[in-house]
Amino acid sequence: MVAGLTIVRESDRRENIGKKATTLDLLVQQGNFDVTRQHVLAGKYFYLDEASSWEGFEFIYVLSGILRETDDDVLLSAGDYIYHHGLTERAHFQVDQDVDLLLITSPPSFHLMRDEIQEILQLARSVEEKDEETEGHCHRLERLAIATGERLDLNGDQLITLSYAAYLHDVGKVKVPDEILNKPGPLTDEEWVEMRKHPEHGARMLEDKEFLRDAGKIVIAHHERYDGAGYPRGLAGDDIPIEARIISVVDAYDAMVSDRPYRKALSKETALAEIERNSGSQFDPRVVRAFLKVVREGSGATSDA
Repeated sequence: MVAGLTIVRESDRRENIGKKATTLDLLVQQGNFDVTRQHVLAGKYFYLDEASSWEGFEFIYVLSGILRETDDDVLLSAGDYIYHHGLTERAHFQVDQDVDLLLITSPPSFHLMRDEIQEILQLARSVEEKDEETEGHCHRLERLAIATGERLDLNGDQLITLSYAAYLHDVGKVKVPDEILNKPGPLTDEEWVEMRKHPEHGARMLEDKEFLRDAGKIVIAHHERYDGAGYPRGLAGDDIPIEARIISVVDAYDAMVSDRPYRKALSKETALAEIERNSGSQFDPRVVRAFLKVVREGSGATSDA
């Protein structure tokens, strides 16, 4: 081999981490730079931090797919690239078509991204181990919630928070006793008291992690009702964060169209009719209208692919 030349095969990668929506490979770590390859699925949002949070150098080259810088509505495709060394404000991106990105960044950029993904994976696994239905449910919720949020013109930060909150909305169930969580029949009044604590449990679990703190404020409110009859705080109307109002609708729909130990899944149209029937009472009418368009026009995929 030529002196000084290093060849690394795919199977020799030093660090790799990922979940269904994102994978991250550290290719090279040399001096002042990390070289990383990242794969992100269509529909995801991410941001680059402003200088007050991150002053390092970042170069991002699009290897394949289509990426949109949402603040100025600029499309980026294979061969395009961006770079900066300290932003005056956050820059937001939407993945229009699955992308592969090559990143050259100042350390510890890779490790910061890795730690965030590991935090989310650890939280997700903790509830999946308790409730076998949770994984598919959470992925479906994330996609439908983002599609509904887009219809409602939520901004980049809101959509990112909504993504985290939708994916982790049930994380507090790890604190609910197994015999209650997996009970095949109806819960007793006493068991419902315990079950209804899971939004508060989830919020406490997320508020300790800075990048998930805003998501925790949504998680605690995802079982509130538009008419004020929900829990845990009895919030009503616009006092409920819009992201939580979205998750409330999407969560109810997905529960109805999924098999449960005590009943078979309802048809799509039966579930949508039930959502419409509860518009203005359980659900925000504006969110319901946006959600119905998403489902009927097929802009929010519900498979686990």
